[in-house]
Amino acid sequence: MSVGSSPRTTPRDDLHTIEQLSGQALEAARCGDWDRVDACYEARALKMASCEIDRASAQRMLAVDDEVRAAILVAQAGLASLLADAARARRHLRKLRESHGQPETGHGILHHEV
Repeated sequence: MSVGSSPRTTPRDDLHTIEQLSGQALEAARCGDWDRVDACYEARALKMASCEIDRASAQRMLAVDDEVRAAILVAQAGLASLLADAARARRHLRKLRESHGQPETGHGILHHEV
């Protein structure tokens, strides 16, 4: 097969792939699969670099991106809550140790005897 007759994708195929990658990124974000979200956006950026996107398609992708952003904010809020809970638990444990006369073992340091 010569170079001139190699299979090429049409702009419509590229746009479909770009929109699929956007949808896959949203699905991954909803599942908390942040590595997959990143991979989808990287692949989408490569496709977008060589493609013109019409206004309607761009608006659809921006709407999906807004949903991904919302999923990110929910995950960040969840992590912040978990970190706050962990800090409260650490303070509570430290107070318990102090009330029982046990010395503090250090901040986050585990001691292991061999």
